[in-house]
Amino acid sequence: MTPAEYFKKEGYVVIRKFLSDDVKILAYQYCINRVLQKDFKFTYANEHYQSNWDGHWGDYQAPKGSYSMYGDVFMDTMLQLSTNKMNELTGLELVPTYSYWRFYEKGEELEAHKDRQSCEISTTLSLGKNYDNVNKDYMWPIYVKNKNGEDVPIDLQDGDMLIYRGCELKHWREPLQGNHHAQVFLHYNDKNGPYNEPLDGRPCIGLPDIYAKKKD
Repeated sequence: MTPAEYFKKEGYVVIRKFLSDDVKILAYQYCINRVLQKDFKFTYANEHYQSNWDGHWGDYQAPKGSYSMYGDVFMDTMLQLSTNKMNELTGLELVPTYSYWRFYEKGEELEAHKDRQSCEISTTLSLGKNYDNVNKDYMWPIYVKNKNGEDVPIDLQDGDMLIYRGCELKHWREPLQGNHHAQVFLHYNDKNGPYNEPLDGRPCIGLPDIYAKKKD
């Protein structure tokens, strides 16, 4: 069964080694550097510093304080360049909407939810992690509630991707026991569907969500 056939049947599919070793190392180090940069700006540049252009700590899906960023230009570029491959893997003609990366630290979780309408075809992509504080066999699965109502744990190695119907399948992660884990969501919509506006309504990639035309 091809990935597209499995995706059509189940509503999700795992793609191993979606990223090359060089790209996943680059993306992981980029995330670490962005977190350090944000921390410095917030701490030393201005005690009241806050900017949609630099991400934020915590959101309604991961409220305990994970650093997150919508529409980062690096991750949006990955989103853009992955579109043709995503078409092949899903059997659909897709438009990219937005990227959203998150740097989870110990104790943080992803609350169970379904995605909004700009995330018809969602992906979660593991970029890198530090689990030095736990058993070497420790994994941090993302859970998907499948079409039969079963909770399916899915383990992703660095560079692996889970593609799933974000608006239809509830998904979540339990609290992280490792030190940290960097991950990015790449979101797409069906070009032939009702919500087919590219880039979440933004005029170009790399813009924060204040420029998006959000849909519930």
